[in-house]
Amino acid sequence: MFSQVLTISKFTIIESMRNRLLWLSLVMMLIGFVLVEFVGDLAITEHRSTQLAMLAVFLRLSAVLIIALFVVSSSLRELQDKTLEMMLAMSIKRSSYYIGKLLGYIQLAIIVGIAFGLLLMMYAPFVQVLIWSLSLILELVLVVALALVMLFTFKQAPAALTGVFIVYLASRVMASLYLISQHPIIASDSIGQKFIDSFVAMMTWLLPDLSRFTQTEWLVYGSVDWSQLLPILAQTVIYLCLLSAISLFDFYRKNF
Repeated sequence: MFSQVLTISKFTIIESMRNRLLWLSLVMMLIGFVLVEFVGDLAITEHRSTQLAMLAVFLRLSAVLIIALFVVSSSLRELQDKTLEMMLAMSIKRSSYYIGKLLGYIQLAIIVGIAFGLLLMMYAPFVQVLIWSLSLILELVLVVALALVMLFTFKQAPAALTGVFIVYLASRVMASLYLISQHPIIASDSIGQKFIDSFVAMMTWLLPDLSRFTQTEWLVYGSVDWSQLLPILAQTVIYLCLLSAISLFDFYRKNF
């Protein structure tokens, strides 16, 4: 089983090289560099902080987009080309296939996170960029697991990508929405308001708090230390196990 997992993981990396994933990452890095240099020339004050904030946001969103697109498109191609059916017809367990693909995609997330962190070192201290990059990698790990869940559920690229981005954006803003619902400007006791407040509170328990991940202020203000990675790592492990369990359950019940 272990050899099967490593083989599938290896071919996932090879496929990413053939699909020019690294070249796409380099293109996004170049676009980000040109963009922040242009914005920096327009900034009247806080020249370096403005560049750093713009670049950090651009790289984080680009990394999420690249990884989500590659995971969905790569896995969907195997479904449509009957490659998955051929592999499952051999002595390969579905769990081995899933874990192999997951590990391969996680390695790609690590490569993208490191590459984007190298660009940020031109604008921020090493330790701050290192912590930011590790947090980005953990965030991308959750994006990988979420993309696999959506793909096995919908088996169509538009629906899967839409689901990934909706859940990702909701996880990013849900903590802020919860704070707003708990401290409204004008208090209301209506049934509709109570329902919305309860729904937001429930979603904060169900979704990971991605607002804690990869914060731009870590780079701009240097307000970060290694201890802030501990709750992020804990969330990543918990939700990775949960999303993997959902994917495997859906994967085993489908007939290919």
